[in-house]
Amino acid sequence: MNASNRVDLFGISIHDVTLPQAVKLILASLDGEKAACVFFVNADCVNLAYRDAEYKAILRDGDLVFADGVGMRLAARAFGAPLLDNVNGTDLFPELCEALSGSSRRIFLLGGAPGVAEQLRERMSDRWPGVVICGAHHGYFNEQDNERVIALIRESRADLLLVAMGAPRQEKWIAAYAEAAGVRAAMGVGGLFNFYSDRIPRAPRWMRTTGLEWLHRLWMEPARLWRRYLIGNAIFLSRIVWLSLFFRVTAKRNSIQP
Repeated sequence: MNASNRVDLFGISIHDVTLPQAVKLILASLDGEKAACVFFVNADCVNLAYRDAEYKAILRDGDLVFADGVGMRLAARAFGAPLLDNVNGTDLFPELCEALSGSSRRIFLLGGAPGVAEQLRERMSDRWPGVVICGAHHGYFNEQDNERVIALIRESRADLLLVAMGAPRQEKWIAAYAEAAGVRAAMGVGGLFNFYSDRIPRAPRWMRTTGLEWLHRLWMEPARLWRRYLIGNAIFLSRIVWLSLFFRVTAKRNSIQP
């Protein structure tokens, strides 16, 4: 495994690794001296980054940034740099829990609606009794509550902070406050808490392996996700087509330079 293997996609530097290698990189980050920022980038994140310069800069500066979803794999293939794996947080999470089971590493769960993080804590305790979950707090707090939440995480002596607030809020929060929270690594995990707390069922395995999990999510939450998937995916695909054509034209011009 080489942590320096990266692919540039849409101006964001992606770690090109397999899912098991990503788990090892996250575990290694827990031995670091500063809080490592761990992000997952999917098609929706790319669309958001085009509209939000601050968010894009945070993704560019992330310590570990992984490509999540079939869209990113299609983009990488179109740009001539196919990725090794689909490294998404939902598939990575159980592997990470298995790796942390029996260790002294402490996990804090931050995010989701009130009660969801606590419900996930119970599910994790049942499934991975060897994992130390040192605290949980919902994501429905405002700027005035930040100091209280940061103090709660710091007092828990958490090593790994999982932040489930949705993009770009979770990445911006991590970039601004992970160091103050005293953790070794902070990871933005989107809707992961809803899946593993059993509030929302995941797609069948065949849909996940064929890149159709987004369709299942749209079916489960159409009112919330229709714009993201129907309009957002079309915009993302148009970006792939435009950029791939641009790169081909540029490469052709360079090849005929005297």
